[in-house]
Amino acid sequence: MAYRVRIDRIGKTGVPRSAPRIYNASNVADAVTIATYEVDGSKPDRPRVATATDGSGQIMFIYSGRLAEALG
Repeated sequence: MAYRVRIDRIGKTGVPRSAPRIYNASNVADAVTIATYEVDGSKPDRPRVATATDGSGQIMFIYSGRLAEALG
């Protein structure tokens, strides 16, 4: 099953700032890897949110940052 990861840059008012980046993943592990890399690797003044969907468009997860802090 194919998965899609959408990365949105969020502005100061909480709305998307530019066109989203779309990535395709072949499995859930790839989707999680893409989401954490893109969101956690962003600069602090440019927050990002990742939304992963499955092939039918159902949202699997939304990731807003710092997985290590959530687990730690």
